[in-house]
Amino acid sequence: MRFRRLVFGCGVVAAAMLATSSLALAAGGLAGTYTTTVKSPAQLQGKWEITFAKGGSYTVRMDGETVARGRYASTATTITLDRERGSGCTGAGTYAWNMVALRRSGRTVTFTKKRESASCQGRALVLSHRFAEVR
Repeated sequence: MRFRRLVFGCGVVAAAMLATSSLALAAGGLAGTYTTTVKSPAQLQGKWEITFAKGGSYTVRMDGETVARGRYASTATTITLDRERGSGCTGAGTYAWNMVALRRSGRTVTFTKKRESASCQGRALVLSHRFAEVR
């Protein structure tokens, strides 16, 4: 009986630690700056940079110039971008995200569109590219 309580107690502690680490990943997992290069269409060509701040805001730059700012909320697997100013995008977009650590070149993140506003197709096109974390 004592052994069962010990095993159960360890299981509860392990589950709590896992939940805590998942929440920590969701809160700060995407925080950082990422870049990609878009080659087409012509109006989106350039070096794109997106910075996710820990407080839930993001900034988008194209060739060094700020083109949009907004708010985001993320979990360990999804991100919702909303309240974007500067781009003409007038709605929320939800994307699945996946972070991959590469041996020599750091981390990359990919976004897969789940839902996007009709006015935000430019955002969807840019986010369809693989982004590399800036060191």
